[in-house]
Amino acid sequence: MATAAALREIPSFFLYGEAPREADEPTLHVEPIGFRSARHHWQINPHVHRTLHQLIFVLRGRGVSLAESAAVEYSPPALIIVPAGTVHGFRFDPGTHGYVVSMTDDLPRAIAQRSRCVAALFERSATIELHADDLEATDLARSLKMLTREFARSLPGRSLALAGLLDVVLANVLRLVQPSLGSGEVVVSRDRWLVTRFRDLIETGFREGRALVDYAAALKVSESRLRHACMIVAAQSPMQLVHARVVLEAKRQLRYTSGSVSEIAYALGFDDPAYFTRFFSRRTGMSPRAFRALALRPDEPGG
Repeated sequence: MATAAALREIPSFFLYGEAPREADEPTLHVEPIGFRSARHHWQINPHVHRTLHQLIFVLRGRGVSLAESAAVEYSPPALIIVPAGTVHGFRFDPGTHGYVVSMTDDLPRAIAQRSRCVAALFERSATIELHADDLEATDLARSLKMLTREFARSLPGRSLALAGLLDVVLANVLRLVQPSLGSGEVVVSRDRWLVTRFRDLIETGFREGRALVDYAAALKVSESRLRHACMIVAAQSPMQLVHARVVLEAKRQLRYTSGSVSEIAYALGFDDPAYFTRFFSRRTGMSPRAFRALALRPDEPGG
C-alpha cells in the first residue's frame, strides 16, 4: 500500500465548537451539559477531540450517544466514556442535567501511577446506565458538583482542589463501572503498556502499510513478544489490530465525509480501490458503498 491522497477531515475540536489546539500542559475542563448543548439545540454533531478524554455524567434527561458507528439510547442516570480520538456525538433531551469532564491524557496517566485501575478507564468508549441505588452509594454526583463549582472559581488553591476532586471523581467512576467493564481488579501489566505503545504507533503509521517487523523494531521487542502481548490484552494479533484501525478510519470516512470509495482507498494507502473493497468487505460483511448507504440514517445524532 502507498499513500496517494489525503483523508477528508472529520470535524475536530479542542472543546466542541472551538478550534483544535495543542495541549502543551495537563488540561482539565468541567461544565454542565446544558452550557454548550443548549446553544446547539441539544444536539452535538459527530466530531473528534484529538487530545481530550471525556466523561459525560447524565443525571436527568434521556438521550442518544454515538461512538464511531454505534448509537446507544440511554436513560438516566448514565455515564458516557469517550476516549480521545473517538468520533462521537450526542442527542440530549432538552433540559438534560449533568456534567462534562474533559481532560488530557496526562491527568489519568499520572493518577494511574498511584492507582493502576485508572489506566484502563479510557481504553474504549462506553455508555453505561447506572442503578440509582448504586449511584447513591457513591460520592460521584456530589464530587462532580463540587468539581464543577471549583472549576468556575478563581480562588487560592484552585489547582490543588481540582486535582483532589478529580481523584475523587475517577475513584467513584471506577467503583461504578468496573462491573460493566469486567469484574475483578484491572491489572496493568507490561503487556498492556506494550500494546498501548503499539496502538500509538498504529495511529501514526496505519496509512503507510508498515510491516509487523517495522512495528516490532520501533518498540524494541521481537515479533513473537508483540504478538503475545496483543493476544493477552486484546485477543487479537498485531496485524488484526492494524487492520481494525484501517477499517475504523474507512468507516469514519464513509460515514462522515463525502469522499468517494476510490478517494478513501487511495488515502488509506491502497493502490487498487477494488482491493480496498475486498479488504473492507471481508472484515465488515458488506461493501463500502453498502456500509455508507446503511450508515447514513437520519435517526442518529448528526444524521
